[in-house]
Amino acid sequence: MKSDRLRYPILLIGLLPCIAAVIYFSGQRYDASLIDFKKEAGQQTREASPAASPLSVEKTTNVLASQEIAGFLLFGQARRYTKENLYEHVDGHAEYFISAGFAGLTVTEYIASGSSAKQAEIQAEVFDMGKSMQAFGVLADESGENAAPVSVGAMGFKTSGGLNFMRGRYYVKITAFSPKTPLLKFAKGFADTLPSEKGSFEVFSKFPNLGKVEHTRFVKESYHGLDFLRNVIERQYAYGDTKIKVALVTGSSQEMKSLLTSFLDYFKKYAISFEKIEKSGKVAYKVMDKYEGNWFLIPTHEATFSVFGTDDEGILQYFLKNK
Repeated sequence: MKSDRLRYPILLIGLLPCIAAVIYFSGQRYDASLIDFKKEAGQQTREASPAASPLSVEKTTNVLASQEIAGFLLFGQARRYTKENLYEHVDGHAEYFISAGFAGLTVTEYIASGSSAKQAEIQAEVFDMGKSMQAFGVLADESGENAAPVSVGAMGFKTSGGLNFMRGRYYVKITAFSPKTPLLKFAKGFADTLPSEKGSFEVFSKFPNLGKVEHTRFVKESYHGLDFLRNVIERQYAYGDTKIKVALVTGSSQEMKSLLTSFLDYFKKYAISFEKIEKSGKVAYKVMDKYEGNWFLIPTHEATFSVFGTDDEGILQYFLKNK
């Protein structure tokens, strides 16, 4: 009996290290939700953001961050955005860009060379819109009808906060955080760093020279309420004593044939009268519309024009001679 009483304490002493080990390892399996790591969690979220991931660069856009432009040095790293996280940069406006053809965004910031500034002096936002037509559409929308034009890229405008321009399929917003910043000089230097597309925006050359251009705008869909009339560039001219609007749609020969069919079907459906005009084998249509007044529809091989504001057939010479 005495030996048994001695045996049990010895066994318990031998088990103590095992019990301690179990308690230790069990203690490592804590419930993270019971511990407040808000600050660290916030840092982890920012570090894991897709915008900061170098793997997203090629998927987003091929725009590279130039180290120096017109006397300004790159400040920090470029931030990249895709459709999935664009809202992080343009919260509340992301759907607009995505619906307009958005493919990716690169944001870079700069400070003047030799500056000791702790914050950026210029920000450049480069939206890859997939096509030059789509880049133009966004440029026209964001700049407004009365924006002052500037000679940057293919087309540019001053804005209240800086300068917007397009080059190829890229829509670019340059914002200066100081009124002393040489904004135009920087923008021109920045435009030269962007890849261009040969003949990417020759569509403007299709417009005839009718006089002074008062404004140009882009309508992505339902131009004049017609659901088949999309991606329209509208240009208003001061034509003598009148204002004339010319709407232009471009595309392949087959697309233009299909568009003409849609127009003719629309005229028939709503009993809109029109007159077919033929000159030297070339065709135009004079449309008698009780809502729009008389206007011209001019189909060509790779473009279709609609001319509003006049019923003078003399204006057809500007369109049919180049058909």
